Amino acid sequence: MSVSRRAFLHSTAIAAAAWPLTIRGWQAPAETPKGLFQHGVASGDPLSDRVILWTRITPPPTRSSTGPIEVRWQIASDERLANIVSKGTVEAVPQRDFTVKVDAANLTAGGTYFYAFDVAGEQSPIGRTRTLPDRGAQRLRFGQVSCSNYPTGYFNVYRCLANREDLDAVVHLGDYIYEFANGRYSDPSLGRATLQPATELVTLQDYRSRYAFYRRDVDLQAVHRQHPFIVVWDDHELANDAWSSGAGNHNPSQGEWRTRQRAAYQAYLEWMPVRETSSSEIQLYRRFAFGGLVDLVMLDTRALRDQQALSNDPTSIANPQRSLLGATQESWLSDTLRASQAAGTRWRIIGQQILFSPLTVPGMNVLRPDVWDGYPAARERIFDMIERGKITDLAVLTGDIHSSWALDIARDPWSQYEPTTGSGSRGVEIVTPAVSSPPMFSTPAQREIATMLRPLARHLKFLDGDSRGYVLLDVTPKTLSAEWYFVPTVTERTDRESRAARFVCESGSSRLVAG
Repeated sequence: MSVSRRAFLHSTAIAAAAWPLTIRGWQAPAETPKGLFQHGVASGDPLSDRVILWTRITPPPTRSSTGPIEVRWQIASDERLANIVSKGTVEAVPQRDFTVKVDAANLTAGGTYFYAFDVAGEQSPIGRTRTLPDRGAQRLRFGQVSCSNYPTGYFNVYRCLANREDLDAVVHLGDYIYEFANGRYSDPSLGRATLQPATELVTLQDYRSRYAFYRRDVDLQAVHRQHPFIVVWDDHELANDAWSSGAGNHNPSQGEWRTRQRAAYQAYLEWMPVRETSSSEIQLYRRFAFGGLVDLVMLDTRALRDQQALSNDPTSIANPQRSLLGATQESWLSDTLRASQAAGTRWRIIGQQILFSPLTVPGMNVLRPDVWDGYPAARERIFDMIERGKITDLAVLTGDIHSSWALDIARDPWSQYEPTTGSGSRGVEIVTPAVSSPPMFSTPAQREIATMLRPLARHLKFLDGDSRGYVLLDVTPKTLSAEWYFVPTVTERTDRESRAARFVCESGSSRLVAG
């Protein structure tokens, strides 16, 4: 069913007749929400017959017990929550920081649903979500975002996405929170509230507190209420430049890395609307099948990688044994792409964190060894699997670098690629700017690098490093188009936006053209 945003917002002022609740009229939420549902609601990891529903209960200060809290939930096909399709109860427990996740099942494919939670008569905000189509999908739209740093700007990008009625999901590619201490990587002139906790995140309680702090933001709550999220982490949900056995800013005085990593992972699972597995190991890679039109393959390019090499150490960088995905995930990716191609799915879209396309000119040092350029053998194996599996209609979605890029993906863009025809390209890469983190070209030195890069990178179709925003990805059987939308500021709240660029990849072409 199609429901307008106006109708959806109006619905929160209407009594949910199926529940014996104390009804509260809808109001624009305060900066610091009160009551039991201070962190709003969210949904995520949709499938054709189910979706994850999320909330968090804030125990009242007068409550002496730390025992479980009974939470009722329901999901309906209408915004008034009258046509209930599923409901139940679940416990919010201190062992999971009183967060609640429900895998609401028995839903209809390609449907729009509304959901809410209740504790002892107090109702949560009403959320809106969607399931995946099971076959015959003809059009899909995604919002693509990354890098939302609270103390460097307002989350206006989230507000713009919340205002959209036309999204099937929001794909968040990491750096949902930042782990830094208060005052580091911040803009003190904004007057945004002091981070909680004020110290760098190390312990489980640290990570939990930072998620709780972020999730009180009204714009973040708004986008979660409106759209299901499909997410994966990058380094700042753990620690800067993290890898499988350490991080750039982790030191022995902070304890064992494994303990910190597990704490970060536990808090991520608690606070994000992701479907959890029974594995005791970190596993965030997974696939979402959108009705034969798109297979969305989410990768973890952060927690399973080998350590980054130094940019001036070409021997280590060239080591053929070095991995960015880990052997298990790499094998899974190969099998998943082959199965998607064999099934006749039109598009394969890979959601991952870091720049995939080659940018290091042969004979020069790698500028950023944290991205795929720093793991060339691992990237060669990806190109091998694409060519051996005859994988077509491939797009890579990227975040991380606080800038906007459109690239053709070529194994060697300097000698095995023709920019006019796209010959030699194996797919396209779409890089989204940051939600609020400082833009990439914020210094004269960085702008100088961009000036030199543009004529050298023959596969680069679009580059902007001065703006914050998001990408709107629009997919049909014939075309995949990407539109970059920028917000004018993050120093004050606004929902203004402007479209900056549009590029299109036609099915079978493996190249981007301005549209």
